[in-house]
Amino acid sequence: AGLMRRMKEDILDGLPTKTIETYQEKMPKSQAAAYSDAVAAAQSLGASRATMLQAIHRFRGISLHPDLEAEIELGDKTAFEEWVSSSARVKLGIGILDKIKERGEKALVFLESKAAQRVLSAGLVMRYGLDEEPMIINGEVPGSERQPMVDRFQTSRPGFDVMILSPRAAGIGLTITAANHVIHLSRWWNPAVEDQCNDRVYRIGQDKPVRIHIPMAIHPGYDQSS
Repeated sequence: AGLMRRMKEDILDGLPTKTIETYQEKMPKSQAAAYSDAVAAAQSLGASRATMLQAIHRFRGISLHPDLEAEIELGDKTAFEEWVSSSARVKLGIGILDKIKERGEKALVFLESKAAQRVLSAGLVMRYGLDEEPMIINGEVPGSERQPMVDRFQTSRPGFDVMILSPRAAGIGLTITAANHVIHLSRWWNPAVEDQCNDRVYRIGQDKPVRIHIPMAIHPGYDQSS
C-alpha cells in the first residue's frame, strides 16, 4: 500500500496545482429560522441515537437549502433567482459559477439532493443561456450510461459547461478532466468520498490548475459554519 501511494504521489507531482478555497455567507432570515426551528425540535425530542441522526440529516438539508423539495419550471427565471437567494450556500455556489463562466472553464457541482439537482440544472440553463440543461449523474443513472455522459462532457466544445453529480454515484471511477473546478454544494460525512470527488478532475490528463470550491452557510446566531 505504501509503494502504491508513493507511485501515485510521483505521478501527481506532474499535474498542475490544486487549491482548495472556502467561502462563507450568512444564512438569509428564512434559512436561519428554519435551522433554528430544527435545532429547537431536536432539543425537545431528547438525545436518542435515532432522533439525533434524524436531526443531523435535517440540519444538513437546511444548511443546503430550506426548501429542498422545491420545483422550478424551465423558463421561470424569477422563481429560480428567488430559490437561489433563499440559501447562503447556493447563492455562493452561483457566484462561483458566474466567475467560472467568465473564465470560459468547466465545473463539476457535487450535490446530494436529487430535487435540488433538478432545480439547479433547470436554473443554470436559464441563467447562462446554455444550449441544454447540464447533465446529472446520480443513483438513478445506470452505471452503463455514466461513461457515455462523461465522454460527451469531455468532448464538448471549449468554454463554459457544468455537470451535476451525486457524491456517492460519481465519486469513483470517472475521469472528467475537461473540468478544472469542483464545487461542493453538499458536504459528504466521509472526507475520503469528498477526496474521491476531487480526484475526478485531478487526474492524469488534467492540464489546467484545479480549484476546489467549498461554500459554507453561517447561521447568524451561532459562531460556527454548517
